[in-house]
Amino acid sequence: MTPRIGYTFRDHSREYFIKWRTTYWYAIVMAGGEPVPIYPGDDLDALCPTLDGVVLTGGGDVHPRHFGQEPDGTLMDSVHEGRDELELAIARRAAASGKPLLGICRGIQVMNIALGGGLIQHIEGHAQVANTFEGPPTQHSVRIESDSLLARTLANGASATVNTYHHQAVPAEDIAPGLQAAAWAEDGVIEALEMPGHPFYLGVQWHPERLYELGPEQRNLFRALVAAAKNG
Repeated sequence: MTPRIGYTFRDHSREYFIKWRTTYWYAIVMAGGEPVPIYPGDDLDALCPTLDGVVLTGGGDVHPRHFGQEPDGTLMDSVHEGRDELELAIARRAAASGKPLLGICRGIQVMNIALGGGLIQHIEGHAQVANTFEGPPTQHSVRIESDSLLARTLANGASATVNTYHHQAVPAEDIAPGLQAAAWAEDGVIEALEMPGHPFYLGVQWHPERLYELGPEQRNLFRALVAAAKNG
């Protein structure tokens, strides 16, 4: 049976799907999963039990109130409170239930915030234009913790080349309880988080769904998610 992999949206429009979600759809399908959209307002009590795994997708900023701060670098016009509530709830449910979850860009930040961690509201040097795919990707290498789920998943050695479009980041001094860093950029920015003891709870700060910008090893992130979903 094909694992059902939920992936999060901001709205129902066709234009939004075409511009922002087609690459996720293809990545899930190519990995052997069935993509299932999740929208703000969906009944998670009814929907979550029907899903075998989840992808928290990239996008706009999370409202700073969710990590106890006032806006200070957050792009408030990109905040969607309905999406915030949806994804924070999904991240907490997946952590508690053992449901496989892959967080991408905004997704890794949601994972940390959901479990009690913080966020750096603005950093420089990791995006041409924040929260968009305008301009070329900011590509750089990351150092990967050798004894980590990420290292085993990518199976690509101690480093990888990634594409980043973010202007916010997980602070090293405020990682949520139960999570640990698994990769770092050359400037020290955390590029991956995971939860030891969980079947598959992994977040990356880059965009592996944009496979054409990266190496083939990035497909392993979706393959591993789908494999964990099959075994769940």
